[in-house]
Amino acid sequence: MESLALVVSIMIGNILFSGPFALFLTLPRIRSISDSRLFLIVRRVAMGAAALTGISLSTLFLFNHLPLIVNVLALICIATHLWAADREYGKFISSRLRRNG
Repeated sequence: MESLALVVSIMIGNILFSGPFALFLTLPRIRSISDSRLFLIVRRVAMGAAALTGISLSTLFLFNHLPLIVNVLALICIATHLWAADREYGKFISSRLRRNG
């Protein structure tokens, strides 16, 4: 039973912290640290790995019958990953949602 609790706590920790980690990687200060292509690739791979695990676990939690707080955390995780992707790739998503975009 302890190992199951550990797995669930790691999964919930992942959806809690992967979104803020992706947002941290897209801060303008972090983006301006280095102009090298290697740093850009490493940063985007780290952000993609965080998004892949965070969004996949969030959808797993959303489609199961779990308490409301876990579903809210999963929705927040998906929203923060979409926000981070929007900041990283030049406001592509938000420009499509604007009226005069």
